[in-house]
Amino acid sequence: MIYAGIDLGANSIRLFTLEEGLLFDEPCMVAIDQKSHVLAIGKEAYEMKGMQDEQVRVISPIQDNQVDIQVLELLLEQLCFQYKIFRVFTKTTILFSYPTSLSNEACEEIKNTLIQLGAHQVFYDREIWFTALGSQLNLSLPKACCIMNVGSSNCDIALFSNSQMVRYQIGEITGQVIGVAISSWLYQQKKLLVTENTLEEIIRTGGSILQEKEALLIPVVGIDSQTKTPKNIQISENEIAILLEPLALSLANWITDFLRSLSIQEQKDVVNRGIVCAGGIMRLKGMVAYLQDKIGCPIYLMDDPIYATLHGMEIVLQQLSM
Repeated sequence: MIYAGIDLGANSIRLFTLEEGLLFDEPCMVAIDQKSHVLAIGKEAYEMKGMQDEQVRVISPIQDNQVDIQVLELLLEQLCFQYKIFRVFTKTTILFSYPTSLSNEACEEIKNTLIQLGAHQVFYDREIWFTALGSQLNLSLPKACCIMNVGSSNCDIALFSNSQMVRYQIGEITGQVIGVAISSWLYQQKKLLVTENTLEEIIRTGGSILQEKEALLIPVVGIDSQTKTPKNIQISENEIAILLEPLALSLANWITDFLRSLSIQEQKDVVNRGIVCAGGIMRLKGMVAYLQDKIGCPIYLMDDPIYATLHGMEIVLQQLSM
């Protein structure tokens, strides 16, 4: 029996099996020709963006809260074929997580597609559920437990109690929103056009919420928006902090509104137990301390915030394999 997990996101897609571990962790993109034949997926498809070839389309199947289910099915088919998820005389159980932009109808279509491809069983649930399981917290207690996941394309917060998700809310502050803010600022203030990879590098190395006395200087390479020639500049992490602080404040206000919607007892539980967080955006320098100060509630970052969802999925697959 093969037990496989697929962490499906708008920005990236991850595939792992209990036997082999993580097999694929690349952009959720697929390159197809005019006859809808798959040419490449993941990083290879991403690198084909901008090709001067009208016969090649590079598509992100999940974007702007919309899902191109046919393209997503092509991506999943190629992914499963490439890593031999379905084998002769071997049954395969698949568990997949889905972002909030996917409807139940879309999830059922994905499930049916995977079964048609050869899966023996297919199970799925929201990403935030698996993130909560990956936190290693005891969700079965009668006390409320608050989990938040802020990643590249998702911003979710949920309350769990008695092994149930009792409250859930979607926010707007994501890594993509932060990337757009930085890109717009670079264009307006520095007359610089940059790639998505450059934006990710800026966020990773210089993403900060709090200003420092000795600020790090970040080298940035792009294209001059006026001369259309290559251009090298340096920006300070304090410039990024000034830019991102209003977004962090919006995130804090959104969390506060969520907490105010809870019952008095639930609020007390969250204040006592804190909010446990995952997602790459929560690793921005000063983000945890900033939110904790604004909200007045303990904020804890998981040990492995990037892969918390995968850890939760692995726990479920282990239970299914018993």
